[in-house]
This record gives sequence, C-alpha cells and structure tokens, in this order.
Amino acid sequence: MSSSQTLGGPSRCGWVLGPSLDKIIKNVAWRKHSQLVSACKSVLDKLDSLPDLPDDPASCSPLYGLSSSDADFVLHPVIMAIESASPKVVDPALDCAFRLFSFGLIRGCEIERNEAKDKSSLIFRLIDSICKCTGIGDEHIELAALKALLCAVRSPFIYIRGDCLVYIVRSCYNVYLGGQNGTNQICAKSILAQMMIIVFTRAEENSMLVNFKTVSVFELLEFADRNLNEGSSIQFAQNFINEILDAKDSLPGATLSLELRKGVNYAEAKGDEGKGKGISANEEEKMSDYSKIREDCFMLYKNLCKLSMKFSSQEHPDDQILLRGKILSLELLNIIMGNAGPKWLTNDRFLNAIKQFLCLSVLKNSALSVMTIFQLLCSIFQNLLVKFRSGLKSEIGIFFPMLVLRVLENVLQPSFLQKMTVLSLLEKILQDSQIIVDIFVNYDCDVDAPNIFERY
Repeated sequence: MSSSQTLGGPSRCGWVLGPSLDKIIKNVAWRKHSQLVSACKSVLDKLDSLPDLPDDPASCSPLYGLSSSDADFVLHPVIMAIESASPKVVDPALDCAFRLFSFGLIRGCEIERNEAKDKSSLIFRLIDSICKCTGIGDEHIELAALKALLCAVRSPFIYIRGDCLVYIVRSCYNVYLGGQNGTNQICAKSILAQMMIIVFTRAEENSMLVNFKTVSVFELLEFADRNLNEGSSIQFAQNFINEILDAKDSLPGATLSLELRKGVNYAEAKGDEGKGKGISANEEEKMSDYSKIREDCFMLYKNLCKLSMKFSSQEHPDDQILLRGKILSLELLNIIMGNAGPKWLTNDRFLNAIKQFLCLSVLKNSALSVMTIFQLLCSIFQNLLVKFRSGLKSEIGIFFPMLVLRVLENVLQPSFLQKMTVLSLLEKILQDSQIIVDIFVNYDCDVDAPNIFERY
C-alpha cells in the first residue's frame, strides 16, 4: 500500500476520508483555517483507531461500519471544508463526498430538507453544503458539485426525497442558468436530464433498485444551446456523465452488499405490510401506487410544469434568464415523456397529472413565437400522440389543429423552419399506421369531435 492508502486507518470510510482530509490540510491557509486543520487532524487520529467492521443493518448510522456519533465527528471537517468557499479546500472535500456516495458508504437514510431525524440530518447538511458551493463562482467547483449531487441522487443506498430533491434540482438549474462556461452549462443540463431519468424510472417501477438509461448528450442538445453545441463540449459532458454512473463499489478489497433499510424500498414494505393484514393483491397494487417514491415524482413533475409556464413581466418583457429556464423545463419534460413506461401510460393519476399540468403548459406556450419552444412542443406532442392518445383524446383533438394543421394551412404565416418542423413530425407519425387509423376513427368518425384526418 502507498502512504496515501494507509491514511485513515483500516475502516472502509477511512480509506476515502483519510487521503481527502490530508489533501485538505495541505491546501488550506493554516492561519485562516486553523479550526478546519485541527478538526481534520482529530478525525485522522480517530480513524486510525476505528476497526474495519461490517455494516450493521440495525444501525441508524449514515456511514458504513461507524456509529452515529463517529459518523458525525468524521464528516464534520468535510462539511466545514465545503463551506469554506476556498476552491483549493472545497475541491478535495467535494471529491470525498462524491466517493462516499458512489461507493455506497453513505447509506440507509431518508433525507428531506426539513429533516428532524438524527440519522439523516447529517447527510442533509452535507448535501446542503454541496448545493450552496455551486454559487462561489469557480468553474471547476461547479463541475465537482454537479458530480457529487448526481451521485447522491443515483445512489440506491439512500433516498433523497421531497424538498431536498427539489433543492438539488434547483441548484443544478442555477448552474445552468447562471454559468459563464458553455461546457459547464451542457454538463448541468445533462446532469438534470440524468436525474429525471433516474427519478422517473424509480417511480415507474416503484423501487430504488432499477436499471436506467444513460442520457445521450448529443440528443439532449437537439433543440436548444446550439451555440454551445461543440463536439469537444458534447464529448466532455458525455464522458462526465459516464464517469459518474460507472463509479461504484470500487474500493480495494471491499464487497459492499446493497442493504436497503426500512423506509427506502417502499414497494416491498407496503407489500409485506399488506400480506400481514390479509389485504388483497389488487389493494396492495393500489397502495403501492401512492408510495413516497411516486409522490416525490409527482411533486417534481408538477414543479417542472409550473417552471415551464413562467412568463416575462411587462416590466421585463425580454427576460432571457426566464426564457432559458422555461426552455430547460420543457426539455426535461420532453425527456420524461419520451422515456415514460407502462405505469405512466395506464395509471389514472399519472394521466390526470399530464392533463392538468403538461397539457396546460403546451397550451400556454403555444402562443409564443420562439422557435425552440415550438420545436419542443411538437416533440412533446409527438410523445403524447404516440404513447398517450388512448387517454388524451380531447387534448390531442385540440393540439393537433393548434400545432400541426394551422402551420400546414398557413394560418399564422409560419416560417420555413416551422413548416419543416411540422413536416418532420408528420413523417415520424406516418411511420406508425395505427396512429393514422386511430386519428380517423376517434375524430372524423366521431360526430362530436373535430375532423382531423379530413383536414390532414
């Protein structure tokens, strides 16, 4: 072993914390950060005396193999370092947080923003410090914070929920909207898209243990940020995402099992509870439909829809930040709808959320003349038509004339790009002959519905 590998003692947490704390000590200004130096040295001494114990499933500690009091003690200087706002000090602390999340050493916690429980408030403080450091104005720190936040959301060992999840998403939004570096902006958008895929895949399967797609950065930039669309930046962002998702369980000699504790795998918990009380299979399914995983998914979905419906005020009619935020929200909604699974297609509550929030967003934004927004609305409409037409008959009867037929009939004197967008949409629709049949049967053959096929 090298000297860096022996720092931190024999415990698995120590293997990560030791080298990071040592680097923090070397990077600080000793007079300015004397308390931080003292805290790091105390933790290094403590880690030397901690044995490499297996994790106890009954333990309430958020760190693998440590007691709650030891976990609080050893993470304190990491949080202090992140809060120092000194890039040289923050950087190794963020890398430490990233590795703790990616190796599954932070585990067994249900984390909310206003969490009162001792076992998870410590991890919320860590996440809170990571979110806040995105605003210190250092481009390298922005990327390191994004990396740690995605790894925290991705980790199946903890469950970040409620306002804490929204807080993380908002922090990534701010990096995208306020960033000066184009590559960082692409990375922030890609991180957000990957978070959406993870959260909504878990909601679809009602479990933390899911296989999910890796976001394609090239496809993500199809409609917006063409000015940032350089090959090197796209490849950097794709490698950035891949590195985060591939970094797991790679501690030397460690065999960490995935122990999802009480309160994390809600689908299984509700099923066991139902069986013990003689509840039928249908009732169990209904109960699992309203798990915490899905409640958080609904909340995030509604927030994205509301963000997409923000409009400039009369005092600031040309608010570019607000416009970019609206476009980003529509892009993320498009990602969600494009990856929607069977539960989204059939569950009444999901369909009602689409009708109540997404369809309203499409309706309101259709009045805007921004080409990027029109392209995104057409893409969202394509997903609604292809996947949700059986449950959204009246909505599609409105959107088809509004987005497609009016452009083809030159009602609004559309631009060449608008016409090409609609023609491209129709070309994709025509690839599924069943859609054409359904349009004719459900609209032209229905005396109470508009004649779409005839105009088409």
